[in-house]
Amino acid sequence: MSRALLLAAGEMTRWKNHLGVPKHLVPIRGEPLIHRTQRKLHARGVEDIRVICQPERADAYVLPGIGTHAEPVWRDGPQHQHESSRHLWHSAAPTIVIYGDTYLTDPLLDALVADRGDPWRIYARFGASEITGRPYGEMFAWVIGPDHHQALDRATGAALDAYRDGITGRLLGWEVYRAAVGLPVQLHVREGEHFAEWDDASDDFDKPQDYDRWRDLNPHLA
Repeated sequence: MSRALLLAAGEMTRWKNHLGVPKHLVPIRGEPLIHRTQRKLHARGVEDIRVICQPERADAYVLPGIGTHAEPVWRDGPQHQHESSRHLWHSAAPTIVIYGDTYLTDPLLDALVADRGDPWRIYARFGASEITGRPYGEMFAWVIGPDHHQALDRATGAALDAYRDGITGRLLGWEVYRAAVGLPVQLHVREGEHFAEWDDASDDFDKPQDYDRWRDLNPHLA
């Protein structure tokens, strides 16, 4: 059975304490976002769920009663988000790596849980979405089988080198994905085998306007 890792260790500087809560706890029909993700994963049979977060947030981020574990981390420097959870990738089963500030629809959650991680894939929207109003693409999750850990380790190292050499100005999931498939890390391009295009109400909440726009366009979900 898959292991799910929810990445929620960011500093949230762009969120600016909108609504008086961290972005991972924004309400979705009255339920904190990251609790909703844990609940729905558990309902789909995923029993091994870990929330990667700052130590002081662990109690608020973990949904009680379903066996979720908090994995406290301290982030420092230009660290790719996968590094904070790399030691938790499952050695004998698929690992689902989810960005914790992302709203995932039921069809997307179904796809993630069904994916066996061979080949590894990212689930992402390449460009803008009329459904959420977001003017650019977003990455939602990875599914990584045990046989692909070393290849992604090498890609993470290559993306970090490109960042340090000034080839790219950031070090996020997109850069690691492109390094892994041999694409220029600084260009917004994609290939087919490892890229699962997903464009529905799923979206990421980085800034206050991201959540507010999503809520206004999807009042039946909020």
